[in-house]
Amino acid sequence: MTPIASPRRGRPGADRGASFTQYGGVVLLVAAVLAGVTAVGVPGRVADMCATAFCRITGGEDCGEAGGSGGEAAAEDPEAQMYPGPPDGAADEPPRPPIEKPGCADPDAEWAEGLHAHNDYENEHPLEDALRHGATSVEADIWPYSEDDTWFGEQYDPMTYEEGDLVLKHDPTDRPRGTLRSTYVEALKERAEENGGEVYPGRDEPFQLVVEIKGQESEEDRRRAYDRALEQLEGLPPDVNVVFSGGRPGDDYVLRNKPDNVSFDIAPVNGCELPPKVNIDSPEYDREYAENFTMFNAEWGKGHCGDQGNNKIDDREQGELNKVVDQAHRSGLKVRFWGAPDEQYRDGSNGDFIPCHGQIVPGRQECEGEARRDAWLAQQEAGVDFINTNHLGNGERWIRSCGTET
Repeated sequence: MTPIASPRRGRPGADRGASFTQYGGVVLLVAAVLAGVTAVGVPGRVADMCATAFCRITGGEDCGEAGGSGGEAAAEDPEAQMYPGPPDGAADEPPRPPIEKPGCADPDAEWAEGLHAHNDYENEHPLEDALRHGATSVEADIWPYSEDDTWFGEQYDPMTYEEGDLVLKHDPTDRPRGTLRSTYVEALKERAEENGGEVYPGRDEPFQLVVEIKGQESEEDRRRAYDRALEQLEGLPPDVNVVFSGGRPGDDYVLRNKPDNVSFDIAPVNGCELPPKVNIDSPEYDREYAENFTMFNAEWGKGHCGDQGNNKIDDREQGELNKVVDQAHRSGLKVRFWGAPDEQYRDGSNGDFIPCHGQIVPGRQECEGEARRDAWLAQQEAGVDFINTNHLGNGERWIRSCGTET
């Protein structure tokens, strides 16, 4: 949205020779414009500018400054005090429309709105399983393949992978589970071709592919992996948006090298706060910078967002969670949390699930009782956009039942 410029003032004395008829016509015209501005709900600062101009034309003595805050009238408005809007120096609107708090998903839709397949490549049938359960977002961790790579001391099959492939795995010693290109790009292209260009026909939102670069220590290596990923992602259907997550190069590099279908997530600061440059309420808000980010991606618990360490959500924690999610939404960012309780967990080396059997597995606190349900309920109340899970069946049932079934 192009910023609206401040009204231009005429040359001194330019209207002094106008006739009464001409003057009266201008007054009527400005009054009509001001009424229209008020009716359509133009942002407050623009309306203030119009009111100031009208005041001056009609000879008012104390018209204030164009673009002012509205003075005492605004201070007396209870709603203005409750929702004061961005402070001076922040933009009126984010680069994308504010995100509405999600309601209950349509249980009969082909997709389960907000189901995110965490580390999807570890599922038995990557992407295929996610789509079968209606996931609207999947996650792929990528490593640049090298012939020197090993898996538990064994060389990878050189007939399967080639130098430069971006293989899918979580840890350096995990067995690769395909490549970014074959498992996701080609498969999504084929899916869209079968459905008239869409992943889910009839869905308004694009499908989301989250890509995380793994194992690259230096900035040069991260840049090389990022550039390679952009090459591998070429040809994705327009109905797919790519969000690069952790492990990417620095902002100074990626923001200069970003296709239209690519954006980035952003992590919290100071525990669980929205970074000032993407926070619509901050005087440090940078609209041009913020337009590159589409998701607030935060770790659950461990003293940060949500649970503070006992797998329970108290009123204070819920209030803080509600606040940061609302702030992210008003800043045009969707929200996802990772690391929340998921009951069973997955062994990345072979993809098998290790059940809790009702007991706490040593070192796996998330296996405790109803911790997953409590975390998902808290996120549902706050309006979190993506349910992050390894268990697609559980996540689908939760979403389709609006949080009543697991």
